[in-house]
Amino acid sequence: MRFGFLSEAETEIGTTHHRRYHQVVDEVILAEEMGFDFFGTSEQHLISPLATVSAPETFYPFIAAKTSRIKLRHMVVILPFPFNHPIRVAERLATLDIVSNGRAQFGTGRANTLIQLDAFDCPLDETRPRWQEALEIIMKAFTQDPFSHEGKYYKIPPRSLCPKPVQQPHPPVYMVCQSEESHGVAAQNGIGTLSWDMYMGWDYFERGYRIYREGLKKTKPVGGFVTNSFGAVSLNSYCGESVAEARKSARENVMRFVTAVVDDLYPQLGRRSKSYGYTLLLETIKDKARDYDWVCNETSVLVGDPNSFIERCRQYQALGADEIILRLDGTHEQIKRSIELIGKYVIPAINTPKALVQVGSMPGPVP
Repeated sequence: MRFGFLSEAETEIGTTHHRRYHQVVDEVILAEEMGFDFFGTSEQHLISPLATVSAPETFYPFIAAKTSRIKLRHMVVILPFPFNHPIRVAERLATLDIVSNGRAQFGTGRANTLIQLDAFDCPLDETRPRWQEALEIIMKAFTQDPFSHEGKYYKIPPRSLCPKPVQQPHPPVYMVCQSEESHGVAAQNGIGTLSWDMYMGWDYFERGYRIYREGLKKTKPVGGFVTNSFGAVSLNSYCGESVAEARKSARENVMRFVTAVVDDLYPQLGRRSKSYGYTLLLETIKDKARDYDWVCNETSVLVGDPNSFIERCRQYQALGADEIILRLDGTHEQIKRSIELIGKYVIPAINTPKALVQVGSMPGPVP
């Protein structure tokens, strides 16, 4: 199982984005040292302090220069125009792939708050078709030389992409999946998923998995190959020395995030557009989501000790997930401690269980 560290550089009130960004860099360096496979952040606009990285294409090259192994995954690039033009996305991704020596990964999405959709004047009912057409253009840019396109939103005469990425024909491709429909769309396009249960629980998550795996059997990949990957996203995560300590330390951060999503950010979308109608499911759990214990016990939120993380990872493994993506929350020091505990105990227990030291060869405590 691959392990991903997700940070959206949530910034404490009264501090600066400058300080938080450099803390995130330190966290990624530590995550690489502790065995995490990839790091990612999402493109978000105008919703500080909850998520503050608006230009990941600028942030990632700096992180690439500070690391050597960990892969850098966009989670996600917002594709609908006018957020990003697909040619610019392809150029930036290729550039990141070059400066990172082939470590770029491409996650995509269509935007998930009215705060940013309204600010960029992007019609909600058109985000899916705009996303689809942009994705097709990006894949053409990577796989055809020259490429061209004639569509509803873009008309591009024959051109050659410059520069070309290190990974050929292109880096692996993913999309964020929060509804049953989106899992089908991912399968149809032959791209990987970043799957989140939207706090709806295990049954909701499992249905998405089944739809994705079944759909892949008849996929026609939009790109040069199928990115066959089902990723389990845990929003939010905190690993502590004990379950009690973790639950106590994470309460404020977890409930601030959950409350914002369930009460406000997501249902606004569903009330405005049928295209986001799935977000109205959150209204059915609104009362439950105010109960911290319910959130920790019944949803994708993962707060506990290393054994809690091992148990959840094994649950995802048994289903068939290829990776787990952890949005680690808390202060800078708390996040670093989570990374250390996961790297020391969780990743080895999942990926190299036979290598774990089980008993001592000599009596008495280990010196």
